[in-house]
Parts: sequence; structure tokens; C-alpha cells
Amino acid sequence: MVLIEVYKKLNESTQKNGWLVYKRLIKIALKNNSTPVAIAIFGMIITALSDPALSAIMKPILDGGFIERDQSVISLLPLGLFSIFFLRSLGIFLTIYYMAKVGRSLVFRLRELMFKKLLHLPISFYDKSSSGDLMSRISHNVELLSSVAARSLIILIRDTMTIIGLLIWMFYLSWELTLFFVTAAPFIVILVSSLNKKFRKLTHDAQNSVGSIIHVAQEVIQGNKIVKIFKGYDREVTRFNDTNNKNKLSHMNLALTEGINSAVIMLIVGSALSGIILLSTFDFILESITVGSFVSFMFAMFMILGPARGLASINARLQQGIAAGENVFSLIDESSENNNGLIENVRINNNIIFKDVNFKYESSNSIVLNNINLTVKTGELIALVGMSGCGKSTLVNLIPRLYNPKSGKITIDNIDIKDLSLDSLRDNISYVGQDTILFNDTVRNNISYGQKNISDEDINDAVEKSYAKDFINDMPDGINTVIGENGVLLSGGQRQRLAIARAFLKNAHVLIFDEATSSLDTVSEKYIQKALDKLKQGKTTIIIAHRLSTVENANTIVVMNDGAIIETGNHKELMDKKNYYYKLYNSQIFK
Repeated sequence: MVLIEVYKKLNESTQKNGWLVYKRLIKIALKNNSTPVAIAIFGMIITALSDPALSAIMKPILDGGFIERDQSVISLLPLGLFSIFFLRSLGIFLTIYYMAKVGRSLVFRLRELMFKKLLHLPISFYDKSSSGDLMSRISHNVELLSSVAARSLIILIRDTMTIIGLLIWMFYLSWELTLFFVTAAPFIVILVSSLNKKFRKLTHDAQNSVGSIIHVAQEVIQGNKIVKIFKGYDREVTRFNDTNNKNKLSHMNLALTEGINSAVIMLIVGSALSGIILLSTFDFILESITVGSFVSFMFAMFMILGPARGLASINARLQQGIAAGENVFSLIDESSENNNGLIENVRINNNIIFKDVNFKYESSNSIVLNNINLTVKTGELIALVGMSGCGKSTLVNLIPRLYNPKSGKITIDNIDIKDLSLDSLRDNISYVGQDTILFNDTVRNNISYGQKNISDEDINDAVEKSYAKDFINDMPDGINTVIGENGVLLSGGQRQRLAIARAFLKNAHVLIFDEATSSLDTVSEKYIQKALDKLKQGKTTIIIAHRLSTVENANTIVVMNDGAIIETGNHKELMDKKNYYYKLYNSQIFK
């Protein structure tokens, strides 16, 4: 009994979630689309009424035309038949065109909502998410949801009205035969209800497998050099075949269940049809129905098979749509970055103070930053040094609030940065990370990314400061050259210099360089150091570097180890202490 109650609750919950998905989908589809939806439904009604009309016209064709040979009936039949097909054609056109319009509008709106959400999701979301899964949701799931919803709506309205119209006509011709025919309905309802949960699970499996395929393919595309150099062909082929086979198997299981569902329903309907033909041979039926009426009845009965087949398959379609909708709306419903700060104006040219700051990533239980107390003085050059994994990058990521501390606070001008709006905070920060991100656009647009009303003079100044002018001038179209996905047409050092030029152009008061010179050769690195000396005047500059020789001139060097600050001071002070920094520096100099 307990198991039965649990099953009932799960089934009710599943049905409720399915209804909520479609209720939400209808709300989005109707926004600015009420007229196209109304026209499409009008077309469905016309198409649905044409089927009973075609069945009905069979009676006068046989009784009045062929048996009684009534000339008045015969003269009107061609016009009547043409009129029915004309209206049917009009209904089909209105349905297909305007449902396509509604469907594409729905796809557009859902992708717009998903893309806007992707722009405002916290970094922690991307840390735990697969890019392949996200791409599958915004491409495959949205298309599937839209097509299934549109097709299901057509079936539900047009085919349901067609069946109702045909049944009314059949009931008019012979209520006895019609009652026998509808006895198949309860068996169909029971079968459909029992397969709901199975369809949903199989559809989820099929859609998730698509995300896995995209993820594997995306990794191979991005890491093609590693695959080639380390001969990872066999491993990647095996990995892709595994996901591809799972995709094939999940779709075949779905097709098998859908096939059994449709076949059994058709068998039930076919049994009812066979019984009707048998029943029609009885005398009490033969005496109460004409030849034309019987043929019209049989015509209507066979015309029901098409819509019945559509309604039989709609369950699988609806479950596919619900599964896709859950994936789509789960992304749209993700929590955006916490942007509750109300303060729009802040004097960013004040000290940045870390007080008792602790941090750990959501996917880990280990503390990454432990009781950080640090004052970053305005206008100074601060260097963060230490072994890889000691928390340097995490610490600077807290300043633009890419992550938020688990405890403690960070203040600027005695204001907790959580109280600042994200825009007002980030407008005052330039950032160049250790992973250079460029877009498949021109050099100019990559440098001026996110900036408005930028003059050519400003861009050229940033290019010169980053020592990128020479290689940009050597490009086919100069600063208007398209550099390919993530700057694939550029060397590592060239990509890094464009990223640095972007930061220079923003001219923010706080500059964060997370190992920004790591991809530069010795000559370029010296140029960048000279540019930084000019740039840091009046600005707060935070540099993370593995090569300690590049930060000897920093006002303050912060030495970190295992998420904690263990030493601070300038280069001379730290060397005189002969502690951790002294050993780290000498290990690099005399390596």
C-alpha cells in the first residue's frame, strides 16, 4: 500500500510538472502572438470541419446520385466537393504558416531568455556545468520543445475536433454502431496513462545523451593539438563511440516504446472497426441504414484513423516536450549573480581592504583563502606571489565579485563591495587573466570590447602601450583583421598583448593582471613592464606573477602559501628577512 501511495504521489507530481511546463510555454508563446495563434486555430477548425463534411457528402453522392439519380443533387455535388477541398486547403495553409510563425517566435524568445541568463549567471555556475550540455539546451532542446509544442497543439485542436465532428456524424447515421466503436476509448486511455512516466524518463535520457555528444566533440575541437601530439585518437574515438552508442540506444528505446504504444492503440481501433463491420451484417442494422449512410459511416470511421493515430502518438510528443522544457526552464530559472547592491557611485580611488576574508568553492570542502587581512593602497603596485594553487587568482577574483567571500568582507571607501552595484564596481576595474579570451571579430572590436564612443586615437594609444602596433600593422587588414575564434590566427604573445591593450583602453583605476605577461617573450615582457610603469601612475595595480624578477619594483609584495598570507613587504625588506620569499626568489634566479 505504501509503495502504491508513493507511486501515486510521484505520478501526480510528474503530471503537475508537465502541466506547469506547458502552461509557462503557452504564456511565452502568446506574448505578442495572440493574432497569429488565433488565425492558426481558425485554420485548424476549418480543416477539422472539412473531414466530417467529406464524409457527409458521400451519402448524397451514393443515395441521391448513383441510386436515385436525382439531377438536382448530381448538379450540386461537384461544387460542394470543390468547396470542401478549397476550405480545407485554406485551413491547412493558415495552420502551417501561422503555427510556424508562432513556433519561430517561441524559439527566438526562449533563446533570448537563455542567452541573457547565460550572461548574468555567476562564475560558480560555469565551474560545475558542462559547456556541451549548455549548448545542447540552447540549440537542440529549444528546437525540440518548440516543434513538439506546435505539433502537439495542432494535433490536440485539429485532430480532436475532427474526431468529435466525425463521431457526431456517425452518431447521426447509426447510434448503435457508434456506441460499439467508442468502447475502445477506455482501453486507449489506460494504455496512455501507464506509459507517461516511461516516456518522460526515456526522453530525458535521449536529450542528455545529445549534450554528452556535443561535450565530447567540443573538447576534441578545442584540444585538437593535444590530441594530435599525444596520439589521443583511439581514446577520443572510444569516448565518442560510448556517448554515441548511448544516444543511439536511448533513442531506440524511446522509438520501441512509442512504436508499441501506437501499434497497440491501432490494434484496439482495428478490433473495433472489425466488430462494426460484423455488427453491420445483422438484420436490425441493415433495415435501419441506407447504402449511402453505411458507406458514409464507414468513410467517417476510416477517416478517424489518421487523427486517432496522431492522438495516440501525442503522449510521446508531450513527454518529449516536457523533458526538453524542464531542461530549458531549469537554465532560465537559475539564480543570476547576486546584484543587490544599491550604491551606484563610489570613490574607487581609495584603499581596498580585505578583513577576515575566507573562501571556498561550492564544489569543494577545502578552504582556498584562510583569514585574509590585506590593505591594497590606492595608487600603488601590489604583487601577489607564491606557488601555484596558493590562492592568488582566487583572491583577485573577489575584487570584481566574480566570486563572493564565504565570510569576512572587502571594502572600498569604507563601503562593503556587496553594497555596490556590479556595474559601478566593475566599471572601475580592468582585468587581464592568465587565460586570454578573444572573440571571433576584428582586432579593433576586441580591443574596444565593452567600450562605447571610443576614438581611433584612444585605440591607437592602447595599441602602442601594449606594444602590439607592429604585428597589427603587418596583418592583411591591419586593425580591421578578423582574428578567428579566440584569436586562433595569432601567437600566444600576440593574443596576450591584445588583451592587455583592451585593459589599457578601459583606463580603469584598478588594474588586475593575473600572470598577464606569462605568454610573452623576454623582449615583449620588458616592453610591457615599461608600459606598466607609465600606466600605474595614479592607479591601483595588482599583479600576479610566477617570475619574481618582474615584480621587484612593486610597492608591496604579498607572499601567499596554502591560502594564507605569510609575508608582506617590498623586495628589499623580504630579501632581508630571508624567509619564504627569499628562498622562492633564489630558487628562480639560480635555477
